[in-house]
Amino acid sequence: MYKQASGERVRIFAQQVLDIPETLYQRRSLEASLHLFHSPGQKTKFSQAEGASPSALSRFFNVYDWDSDRCWDETQDIQWRILLDVAHSKRRPRLRLSVDLTTVEKVGTQLPFVSVYNGRHGIHLVVLFAEYGELKFPISYRVYQGKHTSTPVTLALDLLEEVPDFIKKRFRVRVLADSGFEAAVFLEGVQRLGFEFVVGVRSNRRTDHPGRVTVADCPHGGYVNLANWPLETLSLGRMDRGDREFFAVSSELLEGDEIVAEGAHRWGVESFFKEGKHQFGLAQFALRTARGLDRWILMVFLAFTLTMLYRSEALILKEAARLALYALFPVVRLNHLLSQLQKEREFLLQHGYSLSYARCKL
Repeated sequence: MYKQASGERVRIFAQQVLDIPETLYQRRSLEASLHLFHSPGQKTKFSQAEGASPSALSRFFNVYDWDSDRCWDETQDIQWRILLDVAHSKRRPRLRLSVDLTTVEKVGTQLPFVSVYNGRHGIHLVVLFAEYGELKFPISYRVYQGKHTSTPVTLALDLLEEVPDFIKKRFRVRVLADSGFEAAVFLEGVQRLGFEFVVGVRSNRRTDHPGRVTVADCPHGGYVNLANWPLETLSLGRMDRGDREFFAVSSELLEGDEIVAEGAHRWGVESFFKEGKHQFGLAQFALRTARGLDRWILMVFLAFTLTMLYRSEALILKEAARLALYALFPVVRLNHLLSQLQKEREFLLQHGYSLSYARCKL
């Protein structure tokens, strides 16, 4: 775990999470869920869970009124507090907040919020992702529900507006986004919140120069004034990727290479999308209620966050996830061990062994 984020704060948080369900039955379902979502490389299906039946987990995610909103609040609070802990010795450090949209590809009409966007059929999530140094994790999300609903730009601004005041005061916040968020209303909204930005723009985005001048006509590191952007001059960065060229503008007058380097930090949220879908089960969502979706995403965010706290160069993702689980939720590990012993009970009896266990008073 990051040295600055170690200690009682995270362990207290883990205990608070376990204490949220009001019944022992629901708590066991939560423990089984934590074990399931902290198992990268294993299919995240209720049939794979230990300690609770698939039907019990289905009711836990879709039906029961345990306070998952409180779990979201506790998770986000610990995320922001850890960022403060890690940056405690710095003077007004910079915090990068990325907003991006990803699609959990799904078909059919039985799953919640399935729609078509940019030719992709599925559940479209706008995600807020925080990065400070080596510390990276998803904070919150919104679902884009299709035509005639709030746009991804509006949803992204909603997420940024929820950044706590104590974070705004402690950090210089820089917002990173791709060209899907280049609209003037988004750039204005970010500045209204007091944040800097580095945002991608399309090559054919018009400038206010006389004639038909686009950002593609402007030099790397040059200054541009975008059309329909009445505020201050922006600086431009260009990046070549084989046969394609990408552009980004910065609210700060940075050098072109600095803008490109800032844009590269968006890889953090892209990496989360990849690992969240393929390692932490986001892509395997198959529940039929909006409540189930929210709780499924909660487990993905929680598992990813705790794994990142324990990850190091010496640990692969699966090892870091299990280390976080067993260090913060020892009762989950104990139940896993007892379950394994129970499975081997017949084998032991066949060879003349009996096994019993009792809890010791410590």
